[in-house]
Amino acid sequence: MDNLALFFLFFGLSGKSPVADSLMIFGARFVIYLTFLLIFALAIKGGVKEKKALILAIMTIPIIILLIKCIHIFYYETRPFVDNDILPLISYNTDASFPSRHTSIMSAITFSYLYFRSKWAFVFGFLMLWVGMARIFVGVHFPIDIIGGIIVGLISQISGVQIIKLIKVRFLA
Repeated sequence: MDNLALFFLFFGLSGKSPVADSLMIFGARFVIYLTFLLIFALAIKGGVKEKKALILAIMTIPIIILLIKCIHIFYYETRPFVDNDILPLISYNTDASFPSRHTSIMSAITFSYLYFRSKWAFVFGFLMLWVGMARIFVGVHFPIDIIGGIIVGLISQISGVQIIKLIKVRFLA
């Protein structure tokens, strides 16, 4: 199944249930902000793993932005609603679709909590998948954008770990 067919498989589910539409709109728009509140709350109330994961997750954001800007220099994919005569469930800019910034950030957070073996990693993994699928469901991303976002998040998390190791070796040894 190709990217466009898979997109229409997900997007074709929209408009059939007001409950599903509301859950997916919420996932596409607001879950990322609630996730930020959660990671800061966990850093305050949680243990050392959650504090370290927060630092790593925050470090990944500039890396994500840099990677996505570099990708856009060489590759530009329009959003699904631009070329396919569909009306997305949320209003959105007509900027580049690949990779999903929301999914990149959510995956970097998830991988940061996984790296430190936090018990919250599963929750963030669920939220990452919800956001990614919701972005397809509402019509603003293709499935490949979500996969690309997960890869960008992973690369940025790995880069963040390497930067932390370099800082420890250079400045804290």
